[in-house]
This record gives sequence, structure tokens and C-alpha cells, in this order.
Amino acid sequence: MQTITIDGFNLTAQQVVNVSRAPFLKVALADSSRAALKQSRDYIESTWMHDEAPMMYSFNTGVGLLKDTRIKVEHIELFQT
Repeated sequence: MQTITIDGFNLTAQQVVNVSRAPFLKVALADSSRAALKQSRDYIESTWMHDEAPMMYSFNTGVGLLKDTRIKVEHIELFQT
């Protein structure tokens, strides 16, 4: 079975089409991509996901008409569901 590995550099449009048309193809996330995602998540959480953080649209604020409304950390999970 062919595996398409997502590494952030080599995914082609044809591979995306192939996966969409052949659901038996396996897709994997490269370890380097997983580490980069974790690093990004850690940065976001430490920088923007606390009540003293500067307001950042949709990270710790509402969206649309609520864009200027801060969402407290204790309410973020409710906001995101």
C-alpha cells in the first residue's frame, strides 16, 4: 500500500487528488512536521492563551462582530465548540 507522507515540502496537487479518489491510500504525518506543529502550538499557548496576553483575533477574542471581545481562558473551550 502506498503511503503519502506530509512533510510540509513535497505534497503535490496530484497526491491530494489521488487520496481523495482512492481512500485506501495511507496518509502519514512526518515526524518533523509533527514536531513543528507541536512547537507552533506551544508558542501559541504560551504567548496568546492566558488572560494577560494582548488580544489576538480568534485566539483570545471572539470573531466577526465579537472581534473586540476578549474571551477568558476559562471560556475558550466553550467558545470553540
